[in-house]
Amino acid sequence: MSIARKLREKIDHAIIRFARRLEPSPVDAYGERTMMYVPQADSSQPNAFLLDLALRAIEQARDISLSEISARRKPTATDYPDLWPGEHYRLLAALILVLRPLTVVEIGTYHGLSALALTKFLPAPGRVFTFDIIPWSEFPDTCLRKEDFLDGRLIQILGNLGDKVVFDAHHELLAKADLIFLDAPKDGVFEREFLGGLAKLGDARSKILVFDDIRTWKMLAIWREITLPKLDLTSFGHWTGTGLVHWTNGGCSQGS
Repeated sequence: MSIARKLREKIDHAIIRFARRLEPSPVDAYGERTMMYVPQADSSQPNAFLLDLALRAIEQARDISLSEISARRKPTATDYPDLWPGEHYRLLAALILVLRPLTVVEIGTYHGLSALALTKFLPAPGRVFTFDIIPWSEFPDTCLRKEDFLDGRLIQILGNLGDKVVFDAHHELLAKADLIFLDAPKDGVFEREFLGGLAKLGDARSKILVFDDIRTWKMLAIWREITLPKLDLTSFGHWTGTGLVHWTNGGCSQGS
């Protein structure tokens, strides 16, 4: 991490701490700062495809069980795969059931819960490519196991897709992806770099982008700037924000 980025994060954290002192949370529970904005000034609205997709995914998510994934959680874990709404894991699994994608890209392996949810209902010969800068086995509380990778349906790739060199090395994979789940690092920098690169893939097929944490402070502007059809699905996803974007070939990903 660069010195400038570390300094920026320290300043951001200091501002958030100061804001909390000025106006304490009205609820005695852990929370994240966010803002509400008038929808009339947003850059885009959902299209019929996204609305239909959301309705079908919600219907599927209601009856999905991820109990076997939940059983892998470590005692210190703060994620609950079977909690829905509130967590996004059942929604991710439902999107796989509805879309039947053959190529899924996840950005941010971390403990592996979302990778397992994305892989659970993946149709043959589908594959999930999960990107991170750290090998899955080096996360102390990983829920992944060696056998999860044996059949080739789940593949981890090490690299930062916010780096143009890394992005370009995987441009064919990203172009053919049917679904991309963006779950890291949500710093307001990576997302712009990634979307900018995606916009330049002229051969990219239409796909669904799933954004995590769109209600958190650093993601508010990113989400508002996206001009492609999008849908805030937070009430049926992650409490910190879940957003769907219908990426269409030749479309513009962000406002200028």
